[in-house]
Amino acid sequence: MDCFRCPACRDNTVFCTEMSTMGIHVPDRRPSWEDNGEYEGLRQRHRNCDAFKCLCPRGRRQAATRGPWQLMLCSSCAAEGTHRRCSHLSNTTAKWECDSCAGLGTGKRQ
Repeated sequence: MDCFRCPACRDNTVFCTEMSTMGIHVPDRRPSWEDNGEYEGLRQRHRNCDAFKCLCPRGRRQAATRGPWQLMLCSSCAAEGTHRRCSHLSNTTAKWECDSCAGLGTGKRQ
């Protein structure tokens, strides 16, 4: 019951009681996926440049906190990334979308 909480206030005692009153059964055990590490990969951030041609002299896995080698993740899916220079993004570009999300060949810059 520890994991099932109110999304707004994070309270679980009153929230679980209310859910039970409404007929929603809340098991007294932890979710099985937390015990076997099955979803551990979902907690990891994408860490490489997926541009067709990566221009970074230190490689696709190089990521700076700012500047031309800052790794920008897709603002829609966060499953793909690019260095600013590899996708010709200026230092003021705040968001970037991969071709899968923006549409092939668009690489939408926001």
